[in-house]
Amino acid sequence: MDHDLLEEVLSCPTLPSLPAVAIEVIELTRDVNVEMDRLAATIQNDQGLSAKVLKTVNSSYYGLRKKCGTIRQAIVVLGLSAVKSLTLGFSLVSSIDLKDKDGFDHNEYWRRGLFTGVAARSIAKAAKCELQDEAFLGGLLQDVGMVALYETLGDRYVRILEQTGGDHKKLPGFEIAEFELQHPDIGAMMATRWKLPEELIQPVKYHERPSAGPSGEVGLLVKAVGLGNIVADALTNDDPQPALRRFYKKAKEWMNISESEADEILAEVTAGTKEMAKLFDIDAGQVPGSDELLKDARNQAVCMSIESPTPTLGLDSLDTLMLDSPKFDQDTGLLNASTFEQVLANSFEHASGSGEPLTLVRISFDRAENDIPRRPLELRKLVSGVTAILRKHFIDSGGVIGRLDTESFAVLVPSHSRVVVTRTADAFRSEFEQACLEWEVPGRTHVGIAYLDHTTQGIYQRVEQLSTAAARAMKASASNGGNCIKVFTPKKAA
Repeated sequence: MDHDLLEEVLSCPTLPSLPAVAIEVIELTRDVNVEMDRLAATIQNDQGLSAKVLKTVNSSYYGLRKKCGTIRQAIVVLGLSAVKSLTLGFSLVSSIDLKDKDGFDHNEYWRRGLFTGVAARSIAKAAKCELQDEAFLGGLLQDVGMVALYETLGDRYVRILEQTGGDHKKLPGFEIAEFELQHPDIGAMMATRWKLPEELIQPVKYHERPSAGPSGEVGLLVKAVGLGNIVADALTNDDPQPALRRFYKKAKEWMNISESEADEILAEVTAGTKEMAKLFDIDAGQVPGSDELLKDARNQAVCMSIESPTPTLGLDSLDTLMLDSPKFDQDTGLLNASTFEQVLANSFEHASGSGEPLTLVRISFDRAENDIPRRPLELRKLVSGVTAILRKHFIDSGGVIGRLDTESFAVLVPSHSRVVVTRTADAFRSEFEQACLEWEVPGRTHVGIAYLDHTTQGIYQRVEQLSTAAARAMKASASNGGNCIKVFTPKKAA
């Protein structure tokens, strides 16, 4: 991390600051026994803010049978967290005003936050998470680190935004590669300085990689915001189908939300976003109806089954493979060696033609001391541990994981910079090392990385060369004693 740049960002004099009423609300609500009259009086001191909160509370989004005439009534009817979240939400939108700034799309920034917040609240409700209003505010607040980076770096940051081509998922990778910083971490630091509660700091920090977030109720909140981001992509992308497929899959995987429940969430979000956009004075643009989205998704599924009854192997078709298929390793559920090599070959060909980055990670763990083969129980514990921790760290970045042999694994990560992949691999290595200590099982990982990007396009002309490079880097890690990462950097031809 570039600590000098970090300090420059956090000390930038033009960073947004919370209005006095928002600061006072935060302080008051730290006390669970706060006097409602005092809190209501604080919010009502700002007449404009009070009017916005009441208008929102009485909107169809909350569906109250009886209208609330005062902030105190709203607190009684909806609860403290709802009114607090709305107060902070309106305060944030008013304090972060970049309408006249060159290169930063102010409305698109808030549009993404609003879609995510509304979706996150509906998802948290479906998952029976108690922090539903925090989910809304977490989604609204998630990208505040982008504002800090833009205010500090100006045109330098605009160039990074342009490099993503409008694909927000690529942004953290470009940020780290250029600045050794990323907006989720910066945003979490800003939220901490604002003295926001932990249930708002965590979704800001982990919204790009929710599986790495904390456990418990706050972890469920983080995942709700992460899923909200996927819904936002489905509702704003020109082609919503990839995001829709990912939403249904992750909703089931993370929260056991069924397909019919996911349908209901989409219906709530499309209606709720239109309503909340008016109240927050944000141009939501064309919001497709949920019926339209679901119809398109099902029509596309039918067309795909007619055009390609036997799915071709590639990154987009992996979800269609069955776990009892010979394409999978039966012990771990990961791709087996031959299937992984096919995916690697297809992906290499695609990346070579498109110019998109592709990173290959090779991982192995050593045998027991004195080169004595491990006992079966010990080996199973290590294999299952590696599998679980690899999935935790690489699945959200689109990684494809394979088991090459008993003690060797590989991960293929498309569309991310090698800096991001190296950082993710190091997080895996560190967690596995700690797990071995807790299991009281000796185990050291050897991690090697090779990358295909604009700097190596002319060097790696065959997929075998990339595979060999990753294997050599893994061997170098082992020669260095293990529990470290080696990145193979090829030399350019003279």
